[in-house]
Amino acid sequence: MNEKYYNKKIENKNKIIEMQQREIELLKRQVEFYKEEAYTDSLTKLNNRRAITNLEQYDSIIFCDIDYFKKINDQYGHHTGDLVLVELGKILRYHVRETDFVARWGGEEFIILLKNCDIKDAHAKAVVLKNQMKLLSKKLGFNVTLSFGISSLNKDNLKTAINDADKAMYKSKRDGRNRITIYQ
Repeated sequence: MNEKYYNKKIENKNKIIEMQQREIELLKRQVEFYKEEAYTDSLTKLNNRRAITNLEQYDSIIFCDIDYFKKINDQYGHHTGDLVLVELGKILRYHVRETDFVARWGGEEFIILLKNCDIKDAHAKAVVLKNQMKLLSKKLGFNVTLSFGISSLNKDNLKTAINDADKAMYKSKRDGRNRITIYQ
């Protein structure tokens, strides 16, 4: 009788352990889901700025901003503005290597961190993206352009390099928009 009793107790404890293991697996999946949600822009499905890690491995930064985005929203509606953001996200994802990092920085601003890529190559990448915007404009039926700022990460820390790329991007805007400026 004691043996049956103890076997039943062991069986019940094993069931409890199995149930706890299933709960742990469910919690792990939930953590991964929320982690992905926290690091992904819900509209473009690109990374967001919180996802930036391991930055030592990158050499150049491209910072870009959609020119006159407010006018797009005002003239064509927020749905169309969202469509522009989504399409730009697709362009960036397609034209950036897997070794690089692309994210929606916020609003209509995007950042690209390039690995094994000097300023000259980063400029060439920005030219490709600028040309892709011409194709997107034809597809949408109205003009959409980007202003770019490029900086190097070789000599600076990330915060400084981002600020430099941001300054270069705003110089592109001051100089007439739809331009690529390398931080000097």
